[in-house]
Amino acid sequence: MPKSMKYLLCRGVRAMHVFAVLLCHATAQTTNYPSNATSCDQCHSVPSNFGSSRLTVQRTGSFSEGRFIPGLEGGIRHRHGEFHQAREGEITGERVSISIFGDGYLEAIDDRDIVQIAEQQRAAKSGISGVAVFAPVLESNQAREGVKVGRFGWKSQHGSLLSACADSLRNELGIRNRLYPIEYKNRKAGEAAAPMDIPDRKTGQTELERLVAELRKTTPLPRDEALAASSDAIDGEKLFDQIGCVLCHVSTYKTLPPGTLINGGSYRVPDSIGSQTIHPYSDFLLHDVGTGDGIPQSATPEYLDQSTANKFRTAPLWGLRFRPWMMHDGKSVTFHQAIARHGGEAAAIREHYEDLTPVQKQQLRAFLNSL
Repeated sequence: MPKSMKYLLCRGVRAMHVFAVLLCHATAQTTNYPSNATSCDQCHSVPSNFGSSRLTVQRTGSFSEGRFIPGLEGGIRHRHGEFHQAREGEITGERVSISIFGDGYLEAIDDRDIVQIAEQQRAAKSGISGVAVFAPVLESNQAREGVKVGRFGWKSQHGSLLSACADSLRNELGIRNRLYPIEYKNRKAGEAAAPMDIPDRKTGQTELERLVAELRKTTPLPRDEALAASSDAIDGEKLFDQIGCVLCHVSTYKTLPPGTLINGGSYRVPDSIGSQTIHPYSDFLLHDVGTGDGIPQSATPEYLDQSTANKFRTAPLWGLRFRPWMMHDGKSVTFHQAIARHGGEAAAIREHYEDLTPVQKQQLRAFLNSL
């Protein structure tokens, strides 16, 4: 068994305890209340817990006077306990489940690095012009510092892992918490809420905090080192840069130094994450590549930005070889299909790809398969 896969299996075993705890609470609620799954690992399972999957979340809403209005419960149509009533003129869109391996490192990327990439794209006047999203840090008590450059979710609607996880718990598993405290309308009166916010007597951590702590311990999925060292993959990486993919799929970042306070002063970058060089292959900016469905998303209603309706976050490519589904809806199952769907800002990049010879395309595939 390859060393990287042994590592993933070990991580999966370590994660099972926290996932199992959430399963107990989620199962108790999803019998009667809306949810998309009965446990975290139902959607985050490939190649192991904290990975991705083919399962999608359906967003819903409608337009009123040219503005998108989310449907019930923040615009999510749940699979279980559904009470959604379709409205005339309703539009829908799919969002595939995203891998959350290594998200603790993404959380520690300096906001300024992401903003600088957006500025460089605009200055280059190449047609690529990503938008940096400023998302609320829901756990912050500092009003002036309660925003951060977003990087999590298909619309970069979250900048902190605690905010992102709290959102997923409430809207994917039906578990309310202190950051998303509003209960479902059909919840039985007097029934106790799930104890996600009750501190453990020994550690002082809540279950939500324990989950986030586990996520922050995950490391990025390793590359296929043997394939990465092949001549095809090496040449393919050069082509990746030459045709312009790297303009959005930015390969390299360095995380903030250990001890740096982030997330509105609510979290300090640990030694294990600080000052690390990582290769996520994303700019975490929103782009219009011609695949938009007209549905914006945000962490809270007041941050809903109508201008992002047809834009998506550049998908990080690390761990790409573990997921044979691509783009925001997962409908592209080959690299060629995914690249062929790139229009809008990325139309010229797609044309550069189309001009490659069959041998060059194979080299590019070898590089992508190594990620």
